[in-house]
Amino acid sequence: LKRAKKIGWKGAYIYIEHGLGAMKYYTYKYSFFHDADLLFYPGEIFKKKMESINPNFKNGLLGGYPKMDELYSLKINRNKLARKYGLNPEKPIKLFAPSWGGKYSKKYGINNIKFFKDVDNLLVVPHPADYKIARKYNVVIPKKDENINQFIHLADVVISEVSSVIAEASLLNKPVIQLLLDQYPGCFPEKDKRKNEDWIKKEILEKEINFDRKNRPFKIPFVDEDWIMGHICIPENVNETIEMALNDPYKHEQKRNYWSNQSCYKFDGNISRRINKMINEFIVSGKR
Repeated sequence: LKRAKKIGWKGAYIYIEHGLGAMKYYTYKYSFFHDADLLFYPGEIFKKKMESINPNFKNGLLGGYPKMDELYSLKINRNKLARKYGLNPEKPIKLFAPSWGGKYSKKYGINNIKFFKDVDNLLVVPHPADYKIARKYNVVIPKKDENINQFIHLADVVISEVSSVIAEASLLNKPVIQLLLDQYPGCFPEKDKRKNEDWIKKEILEKEINFDRKNRPFKIPFVDEDWIMGHICIPENVNETIEMALNDPYKHEQKRNYWSNQSCYKFDGNISRRINKMINEFIVSGKR
């Protein structure tokens, strides 16, 4: 955006979020979010974050997450897709889809695959940022014209930590497991490595950085809510936790329903169409 403006571009800047993960500290942390002429919130929780950070921001609209239109409408052939990846469609299929960060720490992302060695009928799909290092493991890397949606549909239980995949699986009411780690990539109290200038007031940032997350590891930055949609376990206990989730798949259904609604506005297959309509209205009339 800065480079475009340097060469004289003066168009409207419209921002659409690329996931449903509410745990990352960098969402609305930098000035380019607040400089947007039009910003779409994937869901209510993102609107809450912005209102906490910048109550005077008036350029935001609830829009949803366009990628979820495919998740909503997608139909799969379970038998065919499972056998394509060497899985038994007659048994529960487990999907491990971690967040990024594997190239920065052995405790992050795809590196936690080591705790799944005794998990059968397992499908592992790394975060795109970890594709390079993930190739040494037995993982599935989607083709350029594919994404993780088909695997979320295929799975009977989804395991991750702070990835958007947790909320995406909850949209389909899939039981989920969140791994309890000492720290998560892109989450407080991790130090921000980006060179972007912070827009948020220093005292607000310091309050979040110094917040004791020992008892609330999934506390959402800038909002007093906890992003929990299912079972929680340390990586060493993932096998038995998977069995618990499969044996009682509806135990955390209420949490999944709450956070799926909070994370993705109007999950009905028409998100892209609505956003396109709102963008056209803004371009033509300037109205939001």
